[in-house]
Amino acid sequence: MYSIASPTQARSKKALERFLNVAAELLANNQFEETGISQIAQLAESSVGTFYRLLGDKDVLLYAVHERFVEQSRAAVDALVADLTRQPLPLDAQVEAFIRGVVRLFDGSEGLLRALIRRSSMDPQFRQRFHQLNAYIGQAFASIVLSHRDSLQHPAPEQAADLSAHMLLSGLNYLTMVGSLGTTPREHIPGELSRLVCNYLQVSPR
Repeated sequence: MYSIASPTQARSKKALERFLNVAAELLANNQFEETGISQIAQLAESSVGTFYRLLGDKDVLLYAVHERFVEQSRAAVDALVADLTRQPLPLDAQVEAFIRGVVRLFDGSEGLLRALIRRSSMDPQFRQRFHQLNAYIGQAFASIVLSHRDSLQHPAPEQAADLSAHMLLSGLNYLTMVGSLGTTPREHIPGELSRLVCNYLQVSPR
C-alpha cells in the first residue's frame, strides 16, 4: 500500500509539490522510469535527503502523482456539474457541454494520463483508483441525464443513463490513448458523441 504523510511545514509542502510536478512531466514524456532519484531531486530544486524524507521511493512518488491527478479530476468534475446545474439548458446541450468539459479537463494531460493508464494495467491499486475515477465521472454524467427525466423517451431511464455513461467513458478513454476517434476532427468529437448518446437516450426534441 502506497502512502505519504502530508507535510505540515510550508517549505516541505512546496518541495513535495515540486517533486510531483517534475514526476508528472517525466511521466508525460516517457522519461520517468530511467530518471534516477538524484536527477529528480535536482530537477525539483531539492535534495535527495528531502526526497527520501517526504516520499521514500519512486513508487510512492508515482502513486502520489496519480492520487493528485484523481483528486484534481474529481474537483474539476464537481465544478463542471455545479456550473451545468445552474444553467437552464436542455438536456442535449447539457450532455454536449459535459463532454466538452471532460475533454477540456484532460487536454494537455494526455501523456501523463497514458502513462498512468499503462501503470494501472500492472498495478491493482492504480487500476482501482482509475475505476473509481471513471465511476465518479459516470455517476456525474448520469445525474445530469436523470435530472431531465421528462426529456427521456427510453423505456428504462436509469439503465440507459448508466450504460450511456459507460459508452461515453469508453470513447473518451480511447481518445486519450490513441489521440483520435477515427477520421472525426477532434473539435467535432464532443458534438458527435453527444448526438450518439442523445439518440440512444431518445431525448425529446426541443
